[in-house]
Amino acid sequence: MNMNRFITTAMIIAAYCAGTLSAQERTNNGGLPRFAVISDIHFENNRGEGAKVKVPRALKNLLGKTPRVDAVFVVGDLTERGKAEEYEQLVAAFGDRSNVPEGVDVYFMLGYNHDVHAGENCLENYLTIVGQPLYHYVEIKGYPFIAISEWGADAVRSDEARQFLSDRLEDAVRKYPGKPVFVFTHLPPRNTCYGSSENDGDFGSNALLPVLNQYPQAIVFTGHTHFPLGDPRSIHQDKFTTVNDGGTAYSEVEPGVVDIGIHPENYEYVTEGVIVNVTADNDVEIERWDTYRNEEILPRWLVEAPHDGSRFTYKNRDGFPAPVFPRGTRPTVKNTGGSAVAVTFPQAADNDVVHHYIVEIKDDRQTVGSFRIFSQYYLSSHMPKQLTVNFSDLPAGKKLTAQVKAVDSYNNQSAPVVSKTFRIPASKNKNSVNK
Repeated sequence: MNMNRFITTAMIIAAYCAGTLSAQERTNNGGLPRFAVISDIHFENNRGEGAKVKVPRALKNLLGKTPRVDAVFVVGDLTERGKAEEYEQLVAAFGDRSNVPEGVDVYFMLGYNHDVHAGENCLENYLTIVGQPLYHYVEIKGYPFIAISEWGADAVRSDEARQFLSDRLEDAVRKYPGKPVFVFTHLPPRNTCYGSSENDGDFGSNALLPVLNQYPQAIVFTGHTHFPLGDPRSIHQDKFTTVNDGGTAYSEVEPGVVDIGIHPENYEYVTEGVIVNVTADNDVEIERWDTYRNEEILPRWLVEAPHDGSRFTYKNRDGFPAPVFPRGTRPTVKNTGGSAVAVTFPQAADNDVVHHYIVEIKDDRQTVGSFRIFSQYYLSSHMPKQLTVNFSDLPAGKKLTAQVKAVDSYNNQSAPVVSKTFRIPASKNKNSVNK
């Protein structure tokens, strides 16, 4: 590729990302920060409609809200393989004023697995084409923001990132006493938000924990997992606050929980992000958005002041009470041919979300069929009102029932709802369920 084209593209995006006002000028205008966070945009990943469709739509839906945000932070995995043409697609999308209005600053950071280690010249492509630094420390309307590019197993670069974070956090708490410090890094700190722990995906990193554990003021926004933003575990508080921002390319879930695998139904039609508001009381309100359908995911989260750890309302949650089905719910069973049946049931309700269902076919003594199905809460208003699970090769002649339990994100299970008794006919010529 022509180097003059590289330089011209870099100049355009660098000038664009500066916006029309400096951070200090915006501070002098008064007001409180309002900003958006997205991640895992993956130019050019073509699952579903592809990044060239999904990313502009997500940007328009987030940045078109009123009041307009001051900035958008893009938390890693900007590209699929770190190729020059993928970064050029990114530059074109974010340089389009119909996607990102004038005056909205854009801050990029790298995700180690796709942006750094996916191929040759990845880092050079980012620095040359995008033209942004690897780390950011900026002030927006009197509040500090720290953004860290991610390096994974690269020990030298990880030390560099840790030192940058440590120095800037120390500076921020000194300059901005009593205020939250906003931090952005692609990999979630281990054992914090959804997807970061060994029992829910194991996508977390220990690299920045020794630093972050010292600062309850830190509110850390992360990506990498692609796990649904609607899950209550996507916000976590212990030593500090961590927020999973969802993902823009597609969704995933933790392995081993549902039988379809880590990519449940319609996973490629999920894009998500957050808008964050600092209130007059110095609280931090987090709006969760389904940017595919332009629908807010409720309730909003509130990180309360003072930011010293004393008001961590999202700490040590257990998810109780367990989900419940509507009164009188009874799964229906329909024979679909021979020894196969379809079990249909309505969605249960929960104080947060129903994560998945366990559907079992039982005889008098044992379970003869079992399937775990995701609730599909990540589809927002398009979430199905009822679900159907198909079973085959069921034993003929026995009295059978279908039992369904709803399970929330903390593994709390509802009481089972049970179908009427049915039998698989001994003759395979009969295409009905005897009840």
